[in-house]
Amino acid sequence: MSSFNVGPQGTRPAADNDIYTVLLAISALALLAATGYVAYRMVTLFGSLLPPGGG
Repeated sequence: MSSFNVGPQGTRPAADNDIYTVLLAISALALLAATGYVAYRMVTLFGSLLPPGGG
């Protein structure tokens, strides 16, 4: 009868450059850039970060 070892077999060795940390940094920069672009367009279109009140 054979047994299958499923699951982690111990702790993962620490890498010098963890790919998930790099991906997290790239996504944070992309989010920051998108937020800055939206703020820039809001000021360009409406003159402030908040649109004028309706009415």
